[in-house]
Amino acid sequence: MRAFATALPVIRPITDLRTQLNDVCVQATETQEPVVLTKNGVSSYVLMDSNAYESAERRNRIYLALREAEIEERYRPEAISAEESDAKMHEIFALWNIDYTSNAKVD
Repeated sequence: MRAFATALPVIRPITDLRTQLNDVCVQATETQEPVVLTKNGVSSYVLMDSNAYESAERRNRIYLALREAEIEERYRPEAISAEESDAKMHEIFALWNIDYTSNAKVD
C-alpha cells in the first residue's frame, strides 16, 4: 500500500515580508501552498496565492455540500403515502378547528 506524502509547509519569518516581499510572493505562487509567516518563532500569519485560496475555498464548499447531503440522507424520514399524508393533515386541521373539506376560498 502506498502512503500519500504531504508537502511540508513553507515557513518563513515575518521579516521576509519587509526584506524579500517579491521572493515570498513568487514562492507562494509557484508552490500554490500557503506560506506560514512566523513571529518570534511562532506561526502568526498565512500568505496564499489568490488562485490557491480560491481553489481551497471551492474544495471546502464542495466538501461541505457533500457532507450536508450525507447528513440529510441519513436523517431524512422515509416517504409516506398520500393516504398517510391526508390523515396527518386531517389531524392537524382538526386540532386547529379548521374545516379543510369546504371548497370556500379564503381571501
